[in-house]
Amino acid sequence: MADQVAVFIDFENIAISAEQTYGRCELAPIIQAAERWGRCIIKRAYGDWTQFERYKQDLISHSIDLIQLFRYGMQQRKNAADIQMVVDALETAFTHPDIGAFVMATGDSDFSAVARKLRAYGKQVIGIGLRQSTSEVLARACDQFILYDTLIEPDTRTMTFVRDRNRQILLDTMRSLQPAFGQRGILAAKLKQAMLAQDPTFDEVALGYSQFKEFLEAQADLVQLIPQEGTDMVVTLMSVAEQRLREDKTAPYRAALGAAGLSVRDPHTRTEILRDLFRLLSEHPGEFSLDQAISQLKAQYDTTNVLRSRDEVQDATKLLRYADVLDPKPQSWELDCLTLRSGLQVQEMVDRCESVFVAILLQNNLEIDPERVSLLLFGTVDQRKRVEELKSLALGGAPEEPSAERPVAGRDWSSLRETLELEIVFQELQGCTLDQQSTVEKAHELATQGLAIRTVDFREASRLFLQAARMIYELLERGEPGASMTDLKWYLASYCSTTAGLNYLYHNLSTAWDYYLAFFSLAKETDPVWDKLYRLAPRMLSYYFASAAGENRERLDVQPGNTLPAQVVVLLYNHTNPKVRETWRELAGNLARVNPAVVRTLVQQLDEMERLEGSVGAREARSALAELIP
Repeated sequence: MADQVAVFIDFENIAISAEQTYGRCELAPIIQAAERWGRCIIKRAYGDWTQFERYKQDLISHSIDLIQLFRYGMQQRKNAADIQMVVDALETAFTHPDIGAFVMATGDSDFSAVARKLRAYGKQVIGIGLRQSTSEVLARACDQFILYDTLIEPDTRTMTFVRDRNRQILLDTMRSLQPAFGQRGILAAKLKQAMLAQDPTFDEVALGYSQFKEFLEAQADLVQLIPQEGTDMVVTLMSVAEQRLREDKTAPYRAALGAAGLSVRDPHTRTEILRDLFRLLSEHPGEFSLDQAISQLKAQYDTTNVLRSRDEVQDATKLLRYADVLDPKPQSWELDCLTLRSGLQVQEMVDRCESVFVAILLQNNLEIDPERVSLLLFGTVDQRKRVEELKSLALGGAPEEPSAERPVAGRDWSSLRETLELEIVFQELQGCTLDQQSTVEKAHELATQGLAIRTVDFREASRLFLQAARMIYELLERGEPGASMTDLKWYLASYCSTTAGLNYLYHNLSTAWDYYLAFFSLAKETDPVWDKLYRLAPRMLSYYFASAAGENRERLDVQPGNTLPAQVVVLLYNHTNPKVRETWRELAGNLARVNPAVVRTLVQQLDEMERLEGSVGAREARSALAELIP
């Protein structure tokens, strides 16, 4: 804690935003928050006091110096406030070296530069601002950022998500630091610094704890505190933390959503982002891909100083990928522009997007307990009726029957088995025998073992992946809770990748091609399993194409695993051996039939290579590939 503190309040920014949200700006909570860091010896507020006469007495009673900014026009006054605060803050840093903490009450991104400069001078910078009028740029520039909203009117529903989020930050931070500190643990002060680096809005006081130590003590299922000489403590990660987390009644739901790559954000933020996404796509149909829409929303939030992290925007908009709200349905979220279904209303889109959560639970054969799902998705148990409505949407409006959930869990089961490229894989899957009982946990353990050795022992990794897939296959057949189609696809794709690698290694290239194509029939960008496979896909592409040279007893001057697929394509297209070029074209045609989105992405990469690097042959290779796309 710094002994001396300086407080600078961009009053017009804070007051106007607070009045719009809460009807009035409360000063006491701001000063009380600032006093956590020490004695406030400088307190200044900047504004045109002829416009804020009603606050003058409150400001004076808190011993705050009023810095008058005269009205010469809206923009000039804003600039005047910014400049004066910046000048005063920097002057204070030089004239009062004993002041260690600077509290800046504002949400304006213009102050991020002075925050960074003060930190460079060794000062601690604490920001205070409203969620709806604070730039993430500013929050990230501070050592810690306190939401005014949590000081004034904590939302018990949102608090559930905030506490879960901060428990996850604690767990993630401890795991990331553990390799460096091992069993010795980490000092609590350093742990808090690391958590704030991950999320500057972490605030134990807003969570209901007077000290960071109290927050840690409340997480006894995750960490252990070891007293040290002095006032600090060492924190170690509990070895049984994950097992204890399973005691949470919503844990199976969380695990299923996590496996599908979905995170549950607080419902207010999630709904607002989805509504903003609806407005953006309604006003600009067919103009933005999903990635571009995310960037556009984030830019809008930053421009209007609304505190929204990119992760929050991505987590909310990700629901759109699995909701039936787009026409036509994209092949690629990166390449295809989005158009909402004709006649779709904003609330219908929100409902269909939020029903994705329930659909994932059903796909994992989990019983939908309305009370627990309500708590998970909305932070309260009084949304049971809404959960039932979302369940009906997830089931396609099917009536409530005992068997109504099963079609959801296996709705793409038959199409998966009937995929031509997977015929050989399913034959091997059904011929696989197990020497132990099938469980979701055991399947995951086998797959984890396979992932650990897949680059050094293709044969053993293939065996482990196939056994993991066989277990999930049997569990899906029985409707076992926790078994998901996404995991089956993941394990099968992993099996295909190592089996293709094994055959490539032993020059059984025609067999390897079958497994490469099987892999890409599973690894589609619009399928949830893509989140688990997208890092592996470029390597698979490079080896798949490079095999065209190997099949004709030729060598490439590059290592496929360390070369971008587009570069391999250019080398093959320009190869001196016409048989290599002919084989490459055949491979590319088969890939375009199985997964056209992957080939379209390659076309885009080749276009960028030609434009930015002037690569010889990139334009011709791009044209040849583009002709193969159905």
